[in-house]
Amino acid sequence: MLIIGIDPDLTASGVAVITLDKCIVEMQRVKFCQLVDYIQLQAMKVDGRILIKMEDPNTIKPTFPRAIHKAMNRQAVNNRISQNVGQVKAVATLILEVLKATGYNVTPCRPLVGGHKSRCKMDYRYFNQLTGWDKRSNEDCRDAALIALFGG
Repeated sequence: MLIIGIDPDLTASGVAVITLDKCIVEMQRVKFCQLVDYIQLQAMKVDGRILIKMEDPNTIKPTFPRAIHKAMNRQAVNNRISQNVGQVKAVATLILEVLKATGYNVTPCRPLVGGHKSRCKMDYRYFNQLTGWDKRSNEDCRDAALIALFGG
């Protein structure tokens, strides 16, 4: 059995494939139009025995203005953040709908915060130390792996 973690994003979502004994098999970014094929390929490797966990940004509150001291136009920065969050929420909704329509069970997971999540997002060395992964990774893939490992 494999656990597939998904961190939705507008251009390409982070995806991590993990074994039940918490070993990362692979991590990569996958475009929306290729996601179902990618998951079907992973499922074929284990006779369809997969568990999909997806970070669901729809479970978090809306964004609110925050103090951004260095920005020249604070309102524009806050508007851009809100727009980006809205785009990711829309993509997450579509991914969930498409995967369910394809017959997969997907466990939507509340975004992880604090602790390992914050540090792993910015520090690939810490992520590698925590997970045993020894290859390159980016923030989206690390988020997907953390959702697969700790989400639920």
